[in-house]
Amino acid sequence: MAEKKWFKGDTHLHTINSDGVLTKGQLVDRCKQSGLDFMIITDHNFNSVEKSYYDGDMLVIQGQEITVDAGHVNIWGAKVPQEPPYDITTKEDYAEIIKKCKDAGATISLNHPFCSQCGFTIDIDNLYCDCVEVWNTIQHTDNMINRDWWVNKLLNGEKIAAVGGSDYHKNYAGLDILAHPTTYVLAEDNTPSAILEAMREGHCFVTNSPKSTEIYLTCGDANVGDTVKFEKGTTVDIAVIKLQPRHTVRVYNNEKEIYTHRANCFENALYFQCEVQEKGFVRVEITYEFQGPVKALYKAVEKKFLKCNKEVMPPFMRAFTNPIYFE
Repeated sequence: MAEKKWFKGDTHLHTINSDGVLTKGQLVDRCKQSGLDFMIITDHNFNSVEKSYYDGDMLVIQGQEITVDAGHVNIWGAKVPQEPPYDITTKEDYAEIIKKCKDAGATISLNHPFCSQCGFTIDIDNLYCDCVEVWNTIQHTDNMINRDWWVNKLLNGEKIAAVGGSDYHKNYAGLDILAHPTTYVLAEDNTPSAILEAMREGHCFVTNSPKSTEIYLTCGDANVGDTVKFEKGTTVDIAVIKLQPRHTVRVYNNEKEIYTHRANCFENALYFQCEVQEKGFVRVEITYEFQGPVKALYKAVEKKFLKCNKEVMPPFMRAFTNPIYFE
């Protein structure tokens, strides 16, 4: 078996074929400049990529974002086996088209499920998916609701992989959100089948950008997404690269916080070990909080551009891992 490597990608991108501002070629060039290894073009109800291909070293994966009032779902790696417009108004309607896509070989991701503007209007509990887009575009309050829903699923014994995608359409107020966030994927090679399989298995972590903080969670030879036999004394190893000042690392064993570290200054590399206390899962999360005028400014930006008007702004994620499971 080939040694696995980490590949950086953006899983949610739009072109002029739906409501983006860049051509497919321009978008590919921008992703190259951002330092990504793969990208998935997911235009609304349209296949801009009929078949996955390489542009130089850049892997461009076929995708489409099924976009209806009931909610948005990314279909990766296979064509939706029917033409839009899609008659989807109920949970049963969505389950039917998801099954058709899955039977066609697609990987399924529920997009920004609790987005204030375009979240799901149907109950998504027990709606099939391979992944859930926990982190959509630049960090904002709705993403923390997505995170809480995903964690509750994990606590209930479900294994759902979490991913992130920039949902890039254009720059906003001069802010370039392409590859914000970036999903790091551990795969045997940079091919559509290997990347999508790794994401389905949860062999990935999500971080703010291609050059941002990195988190590596392992247990012996096991990595994120893997399942390990629990024994007393079992430990996990964590490596955090490029930890920013005032950012906090938290390690969770199920709902229990078993390790906390707040950086007082920039830390280029932080290595530590934690003992797993009980069966279930272990995951790692890095958070930060805005302070003073910056916090007020960000709330105003959320209200204007994201139509998000929460009174209390929670700590935001800078990076997070999928879990390692212990049985």
